[in-house]
Amino acid sequence: MMASERFSRIAELVNEKDFVSTRDLSEQMKVSEPTIRKDLEELDRQGILLKVHGGARRLRQQMILTKGAELDMSQRSRNQHQKDAVARKAASIVQDGDCVFLDGGTSVEQMMPYLQGKKIRIVTHSLLIAQQFADPGSELFALGGRYIPEYKMFVGPMTEQDLAKFNFDHAFIGCAGIDLAGKTAYTAELDTMAIKQKAMDKAQKKYLLADSSKLSIKGFCSFTDTDAFDAVFCDDGAQLGPDMIPDNCILVHLPPQEA
Repeated sequence: MMASERFSRIAELVNEKDFVSTRDLSEQMKVSEPTIRKDLEELDRQGILLKVHGGARRLRQQMILTKGAELDMSQRSRNQHQKDAVARKAASIVQDGDCVFLDGGTSVEQMMPYLQGKKIRIVTHSLLIAQQFADPGSELFALGGRYIPEYKMFVGPMTEQDLAKFNFDHAFIGCAGIDLAGKTAYTAELDTMAIKQKAMDKAQKKYLLADSSKLSIKGFCSFTDTDAFDAVFCDDGAQLGPDMIPDNCILVHLPPQEA
């Protein structure tokens, strides 16, 4: 197989699988691993893929998620399997007696079934979370303010004033998108940014929940550096190379989906 043919086939494989190891490419192309590394360096130089430790990743074309676009996306149940795995892992941190802040959004909302039976106090500005609460052993404090029907959450100065009265053991924060390499977490609009930042300020431990689909999205505005979190929970569906995973990232293995 000539180099040009290898380049074409390597690009196809990386685009199909998102990440392909040097060893797998060597076996499929029937050439040595040093040859594959040189091929990847050239394809990286051409801007066709991203050479990473142990292989190559597909270049992600990031979309800028605005408020209008996010509302359209929120009407569909997407990435539920990934969100559930991330939420289950995040909820395992919570212990009896904890006071926790739960951010709005579907990623954090999915923690609720896994918090059942724990004697905790929950503070939230999310109507979705308040509607799911039905645990007689726990307490829920719902923050008031200006209601956004599309997001089913409360925001604004009144919400921030109420939030400032609490202190938390843990704050679980959602996001519209995340750039692990750039260490940036994004939101799609300004309304919830102040809530996220205030909750983080009031918490001893801060956690970000982001399923792997969020890695291809940049939000309209950034609200914090990912290093500000004690842990970033993400599923392993993106098959990130080792050099793309920050020290505070907890990759959650996706269990097989039921047929």
